Amino acid sequence: MLESYSTNAVVAKIRAVCGTMLTMDDFREMVAKRNVAEVADYLAHTARYGSGLRDIDPNTVHRGLLEQLLLNENYEVYKRLCGYKGMTDSPFYTFLLKKAECSQMINLVNAISCGLQDKFVQALPRYVLENSRIDFLALAACHSIGEARAMLRGTKYYKLFGQFVYNEDGSVDFTDAEIKLRTGLYNGLTEDVKASCFGSEEKELLRLIRSEIDVINLINSYRLKAFFDYTPEEIRRSSLPFTQMGRKSMERIYASPDPERMRTVIGSSVYGKYMSADDEDVEPPLRKRTLATMKHTLARTTSAPIALYSFMYICENELRNVVRVIEGVRYDVDPAVIYGLLIF
Repeated sequence: MLESYSTNAVVAKIRAVCGTMLTMDDFREMVAKRNVAEVADYLAHTARYGSGLRDIDPNTVHRGLLEQLLLNENYEVYKRLCGYKGMTDSPFYTFLLKKAECSQMINLVNAISCGLQDKFVQALPRYVLENSRIDFLALAACHSIGEARAMLRGTKYYKLFGQFVYNEDGSVDFTDAEIKLRTGLYNGLTEDVKASCFGSEEKELLRLIRSEIDVINLINSYRLKAFFDYTPEEIRRSSLPFTQMGRKSMERIYASPDPERMRTVIGSSVYGKYMSADDEDVEPPLRKRTLATMKHTLARTTSAPIALYSFMYICENELRNVVRVIEGVRYDVDPAVIYGLLIF
């Protein structure tokens, strides 16, 4: 009984925080701002981001710093929720940091390969530096993937870095490296779910994670077909080896002879609810479908881990929307165009 009360309290807390998120009206206000300073000032007066932007001077903050502060505030919300009722005792509740670490590992491989370590350091989120056990600053000083791998001995990334495929010129096959790193991430998250949950809760969390991966694979597949005319086999090798929809269904999509046919097949799948014949890109409707799923899940669940996973996806979508607004306003894009790019 006490455990049930505790998880209900956590879910209620998450829903309460969700109630402070930016509304469509907030975004209409922001896209009409004249510059980044005005957007920053608006965000600093919202319940959602006010505490994280409390000490900034909107007139001097630049775009990069503003985005970093928003990322940090998003993580602080997550950390506060994880600390509520002792949720940090479960390995699953490190999922957001593990996702961030994986993204930074991918960025690191690219930076080392292209000699852009300085830019990598400049873009490192503060919350990753402060909370990760991995020394990304030390890794950024490496001049080769082998050197970085040696520094990662004792972590799960040591084995993953050793599996990378190299091109004839000695450079790392970046697509292969990204797939291996993301595969390692989702294998780890799956293990964490199984170690932390059981029964219907485990089943629902794995469904959410695999559905999220399906969407990643669908977006990636369409881009590879539309822009690079990849063959079905090349698309398959460039996809994550997980699926909720089923391998046969994914294979039908990979086998599409052209982008138009691929859009049609995706549109007829379980993920095609928000797609129309006029869509030139599959990403917006697919992300909209995932967002709707996460909102629906958060509204009905009584499970703390399911509520948190759903909520953090909603937060990440909101943050992507805010960044689009900041970039659009910075480059003086028409407000209606900016608003049309946002996912609600």
